[in-house]
Amino acid sequence: MPSTANHTVAVGMPAADSGVFQTSPGMLRRRVLGPWAEGVKQYLALRLGDGRRGREAFQSLARIVNAMPHEELLAPPGPKGQLYHLARAVVETERVMPGFVAPDPVELRFQTGRRGRALARMRDGLDAQASELLELRYARELSLEELAFAMELTVPDAELALDQAEAKARQLLGSFAPDPADTTATAYVDAYAVARSWAEGTPPLGIEDDDRGLPAGTLIGGRYELLEHVGMGAFGDVYRAADVEVPGHVVALKLLRTPSLSESARQSALRELKLNAAVFHPSLVQFKDHGWFEQRLWFVMPWYEGETLEARMRRGALGRAEARRIFEPLARALAALHEAGIRHQDIKPENILLTRLTGHEDGALLPVLIDLGVAAEGHETMLGGTPLYFSPEVARRYIAEGHVGPEVDRPADVFALALSLRNALEPSTQAEVVSGAVSAFVAQRAEHPPPRLEGRDLRYLRATFDRWLSLDPSERPSAHELIDELAILTLPEERRARRGRILRWVLPILTLALVAGALGAYALERRGAEAREARAQAADARADLIVENARREALEEGHQALLQQYEQSRMSRGQLAAQLATTEGQTRILRGELSQAIARRDAVSAQLRARERALDDTRTERDDARAEIGRLSGTLRATERRAERAERAHTEASERAARAESARDAAASEVSRLTHALDLAERRAAVAQEQVADLTARVASAEASRDLALAAAEAARRPLAAPADSAPAEGSAESAEPASR
Repeated sequence: MPSTANHTVAVGMPAADSGVFQTSPGMLRRRVLGPWAEGVKQYLALRLGDGRRGREAFQSLARIVNAMPHEELLAPPGPKGQLYHLARAVVETERVMPGFVAPDPVELRFQTGRRGRALARMRDGLDAQASELLELRYARELSLEELAFAMELTVPDAELALDQAEAKARQLLGSFAPDPADTTATAYVDAYAVARSWAEGTPPLGIEDDDRGLPAGTLIGGRYELLEHVGMGAFGDVYRAADVEVPGHVVALKLLRTPSLSESARQSALRELKLNAAVFHPSLVQFKDHGWFEQRLWFVMPWYEGETLEARMRRGALGRAEARRIFEPLARALAALHEAGIRHQDIKPENILLTRLTGHEDGALLPVLIDLGVAAEGHETMLGGTPLYFSPEVARRYIAEGHVGPEVDRPADVFALALSLRNALEPSTQAEVVSGAVSAFVAQRAEHPPPRLEGRDLRYLRATFDRWLSLDPSERPSAHELIDELAILTLPEERRARRGRILRWVLPILTLALVAGALGAYALERRGAEAREARAQAADARADLIVENARREALEEGHQALLQQYEQSRMSRGQLAAQLATTEGQTRILRGELSQAIARRDAVSAQLRARERALDDTRTERDDARAEIGRLSGTLRATERRAERAERAHTEASERAARAESARDAAASEVSRLTHALDLAERRAAVAQEQVADLTARVASAEASRDLALAAAEAARRPLAAPADSAPAEGSAESAEPASR
């Protein structure tokens, strides 16, 4: 990530108060090499054709700047012009060194595609001076006065040479030539942008051995022994130090670079300390002690073992769940700051420390928001921050040099935190300061939001980030609202988990219902078999009853036959009695068997009715189970349909928003193009009118001159013509007179 993007700047207050140009040589060099360092490094690398040589040349340049009197560095046209003038001198010195070989081209960022080939054609078609003029003017953003000073030209000569270089470049670029109304000239900026990888793996530049702070072993405040210099902030150096009064206790100690020589300066130096003491939150760095060392303020903070979010991003993108665990505590910390009436103003991955809590077996992560060096209270107009994380309203104030512009308040912090989250989710597509052209980048940020997320699993977040990163501060959520809205990061997983819970609740019911259905079917089958058996037994009983009835009727008919026989045959009473005794015995036997059959039939019928009632109960239970299964299945399908409709609605809304955004951008671009065309046409018409007026005046002048010339010629002819005409008359008269004589 380019250093320019990470450099904190302060705007909105006079230079004498802002600390942008301090009288301390070390501070001055940092301020000069800070905002423009990346551009100078790329300029040197392109001129020397080698990234290593470019970095070495930058170190040489840093030493030269460090040794210069600050009055000389601040002399007109200003430090930037002085810096590039020195850079050109360093390049010339390197070129005349023994063993110098003509450089090979440094790998550039934009080389592919039709546009990349057009940019290469432009670079190859320009001579060295024209190419350097375009690079310094647009990619390195030098003013015309700074450009003339750096190139050792007069301002008129520099302007003429630049116009000629632009005309030639437009001819070479063809359809890719920048619009004349585009003051940033993006094509020229991109033409000299060195590839991102050119300086990877190299240590920070511009810090020499004699500028690494106090030596190890220095005792601060009679208690804190410096162990090592670990970093540089916007206004101070950070050390790892040992607390000699508490053996084994290590702290972080920040020491400001500028001495505070007056009471007002001391109060100004204590500003960060006071702002931080006004609010407490676990995810805000806390100060434990402070004091003065050689009239410079120092303060002690806890020593956190961990890494910055920026370092974590260099290892790869954050997952959405990991990002939520990091950014929810940060949003709470920011809300606590805002409740206290404080704006942080420099939220970025470099100022977010990811530390592991000691004493926790699971190594719980604690994100900490650090560096309140440019923080401000609500009534203060001072602005600060890092260009890469400027909100649009801060960018507009930056362009206006802090004097005018929109009001900047807490939504700017929300923008920076949301942008840090966006870049952590997809570092490969984050915006960057191409060629180190800070002003061009800030002008772009003032009118256009950061690029949208491209990953397939992140596209559903586009509409949310469009609101979080809106150009209009009023459309962004507050820090408190952001805490709740960050839940959208894990919404897909929560939906899947919710569906899983529903299924885990419904599946046992469905399984139970299926088992109950199977058991019911088995019971129904078994009871059906028993019912069939009972029906068979009842049928047998009815058959037996029919048989017995037939036998009884036969016996009764037999009685009648005996009585008739007795009447007819006069059978003796004894014979008749014997016959009747035999018949009645058989009848009694038959009646007993019949009674038993009827009893058996009644028992079977009762058993059958009981089994039929049980069968009816089982059928009712089965129908109830089937109805419950149907109801639950309907509820599940309705829930799934609602979820699908909600997802489709969200996707359609996101797509509509994206189409509307694209249409708006296209319309804005068309309006801009038409406006420019109209302005150009009006300018051309004005020029044409001026030319017509000029030609008319010239024609009138020419006609007047012609008339004067004709008049003069006529006047000249008249005095000469009269003697010429009279001479022959006199001569003829004289010649005629002798003839008459």
